[in-house]
Amino acid sequence: MGPASRRTTRLRAAPRKAEGAIPLTVRFDPSESLEIDRWILGLRTQTGIGWDKAEVVRELLRMAGTPDSILRDALTARARRADA
Repeated sequence: MGPASRRTTRLRAAPRKAEGAIPLTVRFDPSESLEIDRWILGLRTQTGIGWDKAEVVRELLRMAGTPDSILRDALTARARRADA
C-alpha cells in the first residue's frame, strides 16, 4: 500500500453541538437505518464535516422551522397527500 491509501480524511466538526440537550428518540426499521447511515456517510464525504445522526436531525428540524422553508412545504404537501 502506498502513502495515499493509508491517508485518513480528517472531518471538520458539525455545527452547533447541543449542550445540555433534551433527548429525542427516533426509531427506524433496519433497512431505513442502513439507508440513513449511508446517506450520512455520503454527507460526511461531500462536506468534510463529521455529522452524526443527532446533528443531522437537529439541522433538518432547524431548517424546516424557518419561515421560507422548502422542507416545511414538502412536509405539508406530503401530509395533504396522505389525507387525500
